[in-house]
Amino acid sequence: MNDQLNYAPCGYLTMTKQGIVTSINHTLLQMLNLEVEHVKGRHFNTILTAPSRIYFQTYFPPLLTEYKKVNEMYITIKSENDKIPVLLNAVERNINNSIQIECVLIPMQGRDEYENELITDKRKTEKILLETDAAYMKLKELMLQVEEKQEQLLELNRQLQMLATTDTLTGLKNRRFLQEKLLDLLNETQINDYPFSLLLLDVDHFKKVNDTYGHPTGDAVLQELSMKLLQETSDQDIVARMGGEEFIILLPHTDSQTALLTAERIREFIAESTWNSLQITISIGVTTYIHGDNLESLLSNADEALYASKKEGRNRVTVMNFLPVK
Repeated sequence: MNDQLNYAPCGYLTMTKQGIVTSINHTLLQMLNLEVEHVKGRHFNTILTAPSRIYFQTYFPPLLTEYKKVNEMYITIKSENDKIPVLLNAVERNINNSIQIECVLIPMQGRDEYENELITDKRKTEKILLETDAAYMKLKELMLQVEEKQEQLLELNRQLQMLATTDTLTGLKNRRFLQEKLLDLLNETQINDYPFSLLLLDVDHFKKVNDTYGHPTGDAVLQELSMKLLQETSDQDIVARMGGEEFIILLPHTDSQTALLTAERIREFIAESTWNSLQITISIGVTTYIHGDNLESLLSNADEALYASKKEGRNRVTVMNFLPVK
């Protein structure tokens, strides 16, 4: 590896199709605070957090198989003392009759912290609006800070091109938008003790749809499914595409029992309605916020419930709260 790549301002590694790391640059080793022997020759999963391992294994191999590349996959790597969100871009190359996966990892920690700081400042501003006139000067100061941060954030957006909130294929909200709303709901429920729930759903046998009818038909199925999900949800609900054939419906002010009824109604509607593209079914995992949950645990719980639905035969709903204790 030449010095220009070894000391590039982003992480770089290569791995086999089986996920075994074959080379890694100095920049990424510094991010991980590891020596090369602790990474090279080991599986890429060893530097991922547990939720990111699930996400990586679910989407990375099929995307790479289909398109020979992966663009802007949002995952979290772990160093000895820290967790670092990164954007992963990868491409498959055939070098001397050997398949090699080249990966670039762009740190997003500063950007994520900046966005969270901006959200916090906005909340402070809204709170001050409800307080007495004595807080007026403080309000002006905070508003000025918010405006300055907004200008700085706009510049960062132009540089990183990462603030799109809409999924281009389906027109639904995307993963980034959903994460921001989840942070809002987590803050709200800690203050007001409002319940909220997540429905994580996945198209059953979607790979078979693409393999049998082609990707244009698969895209049409996802687009029609998105319209049906919007049709079956309220204005306060948030429907987002997580990636591939996986979707999330965020249900504010919704307890576990109501979330189950909503999920069953949606599942039944999808299974029994008339389709213009191709008839499909969906499996759904349901989880409801409990004290102590954070963004990662909520997504992990929903994913576990979805896995249970698929394991039990698909076209069904599983509630995380009702799963047997392991």
